[in-house]
Amino acid sequence: MEKFIFISVFIVLSLDSLNAKSDSTELPTFGDSLSGTISLQKERRLGQKFLRSIRAQAPILDDPIIQNYLEHLVYHLAVFSELEDKNIDLVLIKNANINAFAAPGGVVGVHHGLFLHGETEHQLAAILAHELAHLSQRHFARRLNEGKKNSAISLAGFLAGIILAATASGDAAMAALTTSQGLAQNQLLKYSRDREAEADRVGIKTLAQAGMDPKAMALMFEQLQKASRYAGANQAPEFLRTHPVTKSRIADSYNQAMEYPTEKFSFRLDYQLMRTRARAITTEHTGAEIKRFQILSRSPVEELEISGKYGLALTLTKENRYAEALLKIKELRDRYPLNIAFQISEAELYESRREFEKSEKVFQNALNTSPKNYPLSVNYAETLLLAGKPGMAIKQLLPLSMTRSNDIYVWYLLAESYGLAKNIPAVHEARAEFFALKGNFEQAIKQLGYAIPLVQNNFQASARIRQRIKDILKLKNEI
Repeated sequence: MEKFIFISVFIVLSLDSLNAKSDSTELPTFGDSLSGTISLQKERRLGQKFLRSIRAQAPILDDPIIQNYLEHLVYHLAVFSELEDKNIDLVLIKNANINAFAAPGGVVGVHHGLFLHGETEHQLAAILAHELAHLSQRHFARRLNEGKKNSAISLAGFLAGIILAATASGDAAMAALTTSQGLAQNQLLKYSRDREAEADRVGIKTLAQAGMDPKAMALMFEQLQKASRYAGANQAPEFLRTHPVTKSRIADSYNQAMEYPTEKFSFRLDYQLMRTRARAITTEHTGAEIKRFQILSRSPVEELEISGKYGLALTLTKENRYAEALLKIKELRDRYPLNIAFQISEAELYESRREFEKSEKVFQNALNTSPKNYPLSVNYAETLLLAGKPGMAIKQLLPLSMTRSNDIYVWYLLAESYGLAKNIPAVHEARAEFFALKGNFEQAIKQLGYAIPLVQNNFQASARIRQRIKDILKLKNEI
């Protein structure tokens, strides 16, 4: 499922490059129109443009199971946050570095490395709550208002560094950040101290109100410091490059957490499964991970034991050891028959063995219990495509294309399905949405142009396509 790895390193550090125009490889332009007060609507448009750049440039981890888990966690936190607009666009990046970021307009990015290093769901939630606080306190807009032109350049370099952190080495990302910081050093230092402290305070409040451990912020900061010491200065976690952590900051976080009632928080199975899944599906060293999961599967803590066995099922499947993997997953299914991750793993095992009827039956039974479930529907569609049933795949994907219109992977699968079903006009429409979500508007318009003569006898389809061309042209000219 790890598709669409678009890597093209770029950097925006000068006024010329800030004013340059392109479809998919530029960062959002910060002109004079944004140097004053920026409205929430402008922030939203800016965020969408930045999100398209991320999709085009960063290696996206297309895993509906982890994506679904993250979305539920972020939306839960958002309810208890101070966000005025609680619409969040979440992007999951395939990068083992410890990093997360927030960009104007409700964009939150998470590197899968956060799962590898966050020991509990509360620690992951702490980082997410911190990023939501940056959004709710509108730190980007405040930076623009305070710093004027230099702040705009610094912010552009900062956003360039986010993308570089996802696609290139830490040194390259640091170069982008360092150059932009040098243009407005005083403002950045203030941002680091005052705004980070504010984001910590607001984030801890969000954690507590959401029923999560307020001490998790300090615990995660300690994890980051530990990772930094082991990695060395040049390989420090990306999060620390933009969110400096000091002993006093950790102490302040602990002190703020003490203001809330003390509770005992246990491991959550869902998070431990997602940690395991993130590690298993991204590893290039399955042998070493099998040993890790074997040890974990013997843990006296049930949540860790279960996650270890799940990891074994996933890694054994990658090693084509299907019989062994099936034994593990059947044991888990017996203990947790309604767990969607286990249902999908069993179905995928049958799919790997080309036993499509068994795979489809697992998905159908699961969807009867959890109708319209996002990861079940997407994974079922993938199985149907492999089984040569594109029409049935389209039935799974079409509702998702309406409820998740910004999901680039859904549009990719839909285009594939229409192609196999030989519905060529629909192929072009789906491809147009795919390219538009990456900011490649020229290619999106071309795809729609290819579709128009194919539907010339269908007035409704022709009108719909022409209107979509107008919509995309409007998007292209925004900001």
